[in-house]
Amino acid sequence: MRRRQFDPSAAAITGPLAMTKYCPYCGKELNDRSKFCPQCGKAKPARNRQPAVAVGEPHYQDPGVQPQLPRTAPLRSMERASSADRVSPVVDPRPRPKTVVSRPANGSTAGIRSAPRRYAPPTHALIGAFEQAGFGLRYGAWMFDFLIMLIAIMVFTFVVTAVSHRSVVGSNRDLLIVALLTALLFVLNFVALAGSNGQSAGMRILGIYIVRVDGRPFTMKDAVLRHLVGYPLSMLSFFIGFLWVLWDPRQQGWHDKIARTIVVMSK
Repeated sequence: MRRRQFDPSAAAITGPLAMTKYCPYCGKELNDRSKFCPQCGKAKPARNRQPAVAVGEPHYQDPGVQPQLPRTAPLRSMERASSADRVSPVVDPRPRPKTVVSRPANGSTAGIRSAPRRYAPPTHALIGAFEQAGFGLRYGAWMFDFLIMLIAIMVFTFVVTAVSHRSVVGSNRDLLIVALLTALLFVLNFVALAGSNGQSAGMRILGIYIVRVDGRPFTMKDAVLRHLVGYPLSMLSFFIGFLWVLWDPRQQGWHDKIARTIVVMSK
């Protein structure tokens, strides 16, 4: 039930009032000596402003005379109370400190918060005792091998043309000879050379190696499985097998997963 409110000046003219003062901002009951509201913490309005709202049932000397209560006082108190209810909570703009959890000395993983998974592994990450080679180095080595093969095809074409005195385009036999020489160079580079020391010609230029995941030495059998089986599969899938390095945790392409190998910076 809403109590009636009135102007204290009107009550002073009519007679003494038995009234209680309330905070104009939140409606909390105030003491006569209170300078601040115990609920909202706001100070009382200054004398030049509207004073605290006085609410109560007046006891008049003449019961037949009822004072005219001002109509603006209840409306103002209701507006202030509603505006106080609509105050949004204050948000602290300062950044919260990040919690750093250290791993226990005994190797236990209890209570350790797992780090968010990255989209791609970091370049030059460590896998065991090996420093992993990034996608840029591997792409550079592949480009060197491609340029070597391209130059070799041009040389083979020039030699066959000089020997047969005709263009290789008009002879299927000459085209077959160039293709066989190119395949032989591919086997020498990616099987014989890579199987002997774990490096193709392009990898030797950039100083990266092919090693097995289980730590066993990389052999020619692994080179055949990686390059003669894995490379065609990675190429026939619109080169997705090579791009698989970008989001794989160990930066392995399909040819690496088939041969169980990784590419590292040094042995």
